[in-house]
Amino acid sequence: MGRTAWIVFGLVLLAMSAGALFLEGIGYVTQETVLDVGPLEVTAEEEQRVPVPLWISAILGIGGLLALTLGLRKAT
Repeated sequence: MGRTAWIVFGLVLLAMSAGALFLEGIGYVTQETVLDVGPLEVTAEEEQRVPVPLWISAILGIGGLLALTLGLRKAT
């Protein structure tokens, strides 16, 4: 990989690490049918959150710093 690719890869990993730290997980919405009587259907939306462990965020951050350093120091 070239220098620019390592720098971009490092910045992406650092952004993912920061997002995992500050957003406290990945959120998604599920829909559940509450009532289904003939043509009448009532649904409810519920927001779920999957927590991202701190060690995953730390590994992403360290990997991002290493990739960024490699991209900045690599000779062409």
